[in-house]
Amino acid sequence: MKSIIDLIKQSSFFTISDDMVRPYEMICWLSEHHRFLKNAKAHFKNDKKLPGSFRDYRKAFWKHRVTYSEYMDRYEYWKLDEKQRDEFISRSEMQCIYRKFGDVNVMKVFYDKIDFLKHFHQFIHRKWIVVKDTAFEDFKEMIESTDCIAKPVEGTEGIGVFKICAKEVDDWEELYKRCVKNNILLEECIQSNEELKAFHPNSLNTIRVVTVSNGDKFVVFGALFRMGARGSVVDNTHAGGVFAPINVETGMIDIEAVDANNNHFRFHPDTHKQIVGFKIPYWDEIIETCKRASKTISNIRFAGWDVCVTKDGYIELIEGNHAPDFDGGMQAPLKVGVKKRIQQTIIDVLGVDPIKYISVWRKPRNKYV
Repeated sequence: MKSIIDLIKQSSFFTISDDMVRPYEMICWLSEHHRFLKNAKAHFKNDKKLPGSFRDYRKAFWKHRVTYSEYMDRYEYWKLDEKQRDEFISRSEMQCIYRKFGDVNVMKVFYDKIDFLKHFHQFIHRKWIVVKDTAFEDFKEMIESTDCIAKPVEGTEGIGVFKICAKEVDDWEELYKRCVKNNILLEECIQSNEELKAFHPNSLNTIRVVTVSNGDKFVVFGALFRMGARGSVVDNTHAGGVFAPINVETGMIDIEAVDANNNHFRFHPDTHKQIVGFKIPYWDEIIETCKRASKTISNIRFAGWDVCVTKDGYIELIEGNHAPDFDGGMQAPLKVGVKKRIQQTIIDVLGVDPIKYISVWRKPRNKYV
């Protein structure tokens, strides 16, 4: 049985009226209250040596809507005073802003991998097919001509992604049926730039660029270099990958990379290639590509662009996220909050102060046009 929050998301996730802002956020808050506090309480109950306390976490949740992970590891709220905590923006607070200012049409394009490939075709050079819409012989021919990456059409966080090499296939018909059943998107494996590939040869190693735009104004808020680890074919942190913040002005990596468990790496944990001091190749071209992509369809106000540099120097668009993590690789590695910078960026680009929209206790007065 679907929850109330799931039904609301499906019906009017981005189209609720101003009169519904506070009630809808209250529903979201109540859902988080149950899930977040239950998770935190279990952690504190099972491990008595943890820093902080459940009582302090509950206080942080009420004020900042932080998850247990944000409280304990990501931003280490347990060691911060209230003034320092207020400098950070939690993922849930950022989602409040997305719910208010995001566009449902952009959300649909970014969520559906097929729509994304079609709308942004000018930035995509690789071959791709949807297996369920492809004849068996054409499916087999594509894999025999090139190694492929298989992705669930509606998958996220690198879940269900695997690589297919013709020489490793034992039963072509069984593979075809499995791909049809799981609604697989099959993409040609990209030959990555050698400098980027060297960090972890098994994965593509992409660059995430987080932007805010309104059609005329365009701001790169943050960027990070994502590297696979432990032989994984994806570079997502949920699959064990590591990421390093990129200086958006220079394209340089100035600080250590981190993983999902807040471990820090000056060198890649597998290849031992030095991360700090590395300059992302074709950085200016990457930014220009994201700027052009942000104008491809209307109302792309927020975006997390996943791009790679190919062996031949092309800037290839891999995916887009309509509600990117606005940490941007900065808050977690540096333990420095960016709430004020997010606030000022949105004011400058969209002309509205977003912070008042993250509160469930008061209804915002101004309307976004």
